[in-house]
Amino acid sequence: MTSSEHNNQPQRLPTQPNEVIDRSKRVTFTWNGKSYTGYEGDSVVSALAAAGERVFSRSMKLHTPRGVLTGSLHDPGTIMQIDDEPNVRGAHRRIANGMNASSQNTWPSLKYDIRSINQLGSRFLGPGFYYKTFMKPDFLRPLYQKVLRGFVHGGVVADERPAETYEKRYAHTDVLVAGGGPAGMSAALAAAETGASVMLVEEDHELGGHLRWADGDLARQLRSQVESTANIRVLTNSTVAARYDDNWLAVVQRAPKPGMYERLIKTRARSLVVAAGLIERPYVFEGNDLPGVMLSTAARRLINLHSVRPGDRAVVLTANPEGDAAVEELRRAGVDVAAVVDARAGHTVIRARGRGQLQSVELSTGQRVDADLLITAVGWTAPTSLLNMSGDKPYYEPRAARFLPGGTEEGVYAAGGIAGDGTVQQLIDHGAAVGARAAAHGLTQRGQKIASAPTVSGDHDAVAQAELPDVTPLDVPQHPEVYRSTTHGYVDFS
Repeated sequence: MTSSEHNNQPQRLPTQPNEVIDRSKRVTFTWNGKSYTGYEGDSVVSALAAAGERVFSRSMKLHTPRGVLTGSLHDPGTIMQIDDEPNVRGAHRRIANGMNASSQNTWPSLKYDIRSINQLGSRFLGPGFYYKTFMKPDFLRPLYQKVLRGFVHGGVVADERPAETYEKRYAHTDVLVAGGGPAGMSAALAAAETGASVMLVEEDHELGGHLRWADGDLARQLRSQVESTANIRVLTNSTVAARYDDNWLAVVQRAPKPGMYERLIKTRARSLVVAAGLIERPYVFEGNDLPGVMLSTAARRLINLHSVRPGDRAVVLTANPEGDAAVEELRRAGVDVAAVVDARAGHTVIRARGRGQLQSVELSTGQRVDADLLITAVGWTAPTSLLNMSGDKPYYEPRAARFLPGGTEEGVYAAGGIAGDGTVQQLIDHGAAVGARAAAHGLTQRGQKIASAPTVSGDHDAVAQAELPDVTPLDVPQHPEVYRSTTHGYVDFS
């Protein structure tokens, strides 16, 4: 890194083995009117974080500053305006030359937001207060609504956006795999080997899931196999938003081509494989929304994918191997790890303190540690929404400290981490077995539909039922139940 690059991006790390940025292609964009430079492959947030920025939004009600929490599409602290598009997830959206990004619902600026005065009256602004107050008298309701609109945490909607920026299409496939991690890619490959048509949908910009920062070589190997398989259609930067009867699926593809914002693909799949992995959950304690408090996966994304040092001095609360790995990666990135708090031994974080961003952490031992970074790794949430839409009723497993799928209807399958625990190879094997089973079901359904179609002779050959391969269940995960500290913090980060 040159000296000028270091001055402009003081938190940028030297080249990392699994980084997704292209350092040969510099990109210039603006954030709240100020010019910044990043690299192709940077998200808006990673480019700003490399430049030393920590605050990206304000909370809806109290207008407290917010920073990176998950570092992904799900990050509630990085919602921003991009050009004429509101409510963009800045930790997911990649930068482009000439892009204008800005914070939402702040005045006169993100740093000095006049609405932060709401914090002085926080005890009067309880959860859902806008549904319970300003109801009478009726003739003042228009005035109340005008005041309450000021609390809306949204950007500016363009009045005249061309209809051509959105598109709708239809698709049919034997197997649709939701999730492009190790189990999802393995399921797609196994299904494709049977001759089934496969659609593989991944919400991130690249296939690989957690392997992208944990085992880049294996991620690239599986990705290469998928991309070289003709009967697998890959959709990245896309989400299976909903599942309806008979595996009618709504797939939202973001920015499918230049000048287009979204494409809705109405898809009929004969089999659905849900391989969505797991989402790391935050820990609840006082100050858990301060900029500088983030999940271990967020820190590992910044370090490994975007080559950004997430802070200078850190405290890590860990209850699992992922948190332990984050400690090693932080040290490798040059972060001073001041304290490692092991929740498995009964230790915890009591509260985080700071004005505008994290400055210190109070531990259960009574120690107070100065830090600008607090990493938490306390467990996982299973994203079971597609399974729920299929009639599944997840059940809580105390040994795993999370919900597990309870069983789905025919033609819907769960694969990989969402279904249980195992090594990476076990997750890959499980995905392959589920993919083969889904393909057998899908091909059988296709054959029955062809056989039932009218013919000239009126004869219909019986369709042999394909034998469904057995799937060895994954083990039930073992994880301590670590949810909240002794102090109150945010659960809803809106």
